[in-house]
Amino acid sequence: MESQESKQGNTYRIKVKETLNPGSTNWFGDMTVTPQENGATLLSGRFADQPALRGFLDQLWNRNFTILYLERVENEHTK
Repeated sequence: MESQESKQGNTYRIKVKETLNPGSTNWFGDMTVTPQENGATLLSGRFADQPALRGFLDQLWNRNFTILYLERVENEHTK
């Protein structure tokens, strides 16, 4: 039996080494793009399931982004 959280997806934070301009990231969809002080960029957004997350990570890979870390954010409203 699936949990309520897995039915609604999960929120993730993905930090990439590159500096991204939030206006030039149309393919990111609803992702929040936050520049970091060290030149990196923090991306955060919700993915419906693991294949959706994997597809996004594949897109980052295809565009030669360097992923520094990936973390799942606990969603308080889904408990």
